[in-house]
Amino acid sequence: MTHIILGLFLIALGIWGLFDEWHYVMDISKGLLPLIMTAMGVLSLALFFVGPQNLKKEK
Repeated sequence: MTHIILGLFLIALGIWGLFDEWHYVMDISKGLLPLIMTAMGVLSLALFFVGPQNLKKEK
């Protein structure tokens, strides 16, 4: 029960922080967005070269 209460409290605190400090949230997302997009691109290329048929062969 304590985990549920703590989880709900942290969710509420996080949502409040998003609305209260919106300009800081946007600064972080502007900085992280290119890094996340680059990581997703590298991951998608790696999965393209590995392919699902190669993953099944290893098992």
